[in-house]
Parts: sequence; C-alpha cells; structure tokens
Amino acid sequence: MEKYRITDNKNACFILSALFWGFLLFVEFKGTILFRVFPKDLLIEYIDPVFYGMFFLAVIIIFRKAFIVSAKDFVENFKKYIGLSVIFFFVTMLLMVVSAVVIYSFGIGDSSNQQAIDEAVVQYGFLQIITVCLLGPVVEEVFYRGIIFEMLKGEGNSMIGNIIAVILTSFIFAFMHVSLVDFSVTDMIANIPILMLGLMLTMLRCKTDNILCSVIVHIGINVIATI
Repeated sequence: MEKYRITDNKNACFILSALFWGFLLFVEFKGTILFRVFPKDLLIEYIDPVFYGMFFLAVIIIFRKAFIVSAKDFVENFKKYIGLSVIFFFVTMLLMVVSAVVIYSFGIGDSSNQQAIDEAVVQYGFLQIITVCLLGPVVEEVFYRGIIFEMLKGEGNSMIGNIIAVILTSFIFAFMHVSLVDFSVTDMIANIPILMLGLMLTMLRCKTDNILCSVIVHIGINVIATI
C-alpha cells in the first residue's frame, strides 16, 4: 500500500503550523485587541468556527493526497482499523472519566479551556457544536498527530523513537489546551483528562499509521462529551 505522510509537504506544514499556533497565541495573549474591532458577543460566537473552518478547508485541500491514501488504506484494513478504533475509544473514555473523577475528588474542577467550550456550546449552539465535533478534531489531528508526531517520529521506526514521539506529542497537545494567560498548576492538573486523550490518540496513530483512525476516535469522544 502506498504511503504518503503529511510532512512530505514540508513547506505547507511549516506555513500552516506558524499560522495555526501563531493565531492561537495571538488570541490567548492579545485577544483584547479584537474586542476593539468586533462586538464581544459576535467575536466569541464566531471566532472558533471561522478559525477552525478556515484551517479545516486548508488541511483538506492541501493534504488531500495524504487523506486519499489514508482512506484507501482504511478501506483495505477496515475490520482491523475499526476494531482498534473501538477499543481505543472505550479505553480513552475510561481513562478520561477515571482521571476526571480523581481530579474532582481533590476539589479540582474542569480546566478553563473546558469551561469555555462548555459555555460556548450551551450559549451559541449549532456552530460551536460543529466546531467541537467535526472541525476541531480534524484540524487538531492534522497538526498534532500529523505534523508534530510525524516530525518527532522521523523516518525511522524504532520503538524508542516512537515512544518518545508519542509522549512528546501528547504533552504538547495537552499543554496547548492550558490557558497561558491564567496559567496555574491547578489548571494543568485539570487538563490531565486531555493528556489521556492525547496519549491514546497518538498511540492509535502510531499503531495504525493511519490518521483517519485517530480522527474518528477524536470525533467520537467529542460527540459523547458534547452530548
């Protein structure tokens, strides 16, 4: 089966990564500038759908060959990949629930990121649900399990290299869900369920070498969480 890595398109990876994390950091630290240009309620309602919508279209178009190759591989190994995806889905849910229960037992609630998502979904509805359940998972899988993981993993396939790539990718994924403006140890601890999610998604990506598996599980987890 032909293999095509997202990172084979290096220029696109660097440019999109710079735009993606650059905008995330801009909103995190300088988001108040946008409030001077746009009404606050309008900005809060549309900033995530527009941001993730643009990157969703970008990654689908630019990395279409990687998605096509992954789709063909998924069809050829359908039973294996579906089986692994189901197993990883339930294990991920279990780890996230258990870690959340342990955290709550110490009096630590949801992370600031999770609270913001919950409020946005409840207040603004459809657009936020589409962002959380479809656009976000696809975009994040491309950037974290695609670009970052593939770059850290490199061309080799050693066990040590894979383990290091899985761990680093998972921590980067979790760290990017921590509020950097209101940074605190408590908020980092509250993001342990996100770390569990990142760890399992990256392990699945490593196990199958097919990004569609982690995309499917990520979408499933977010759908259940939203419900």
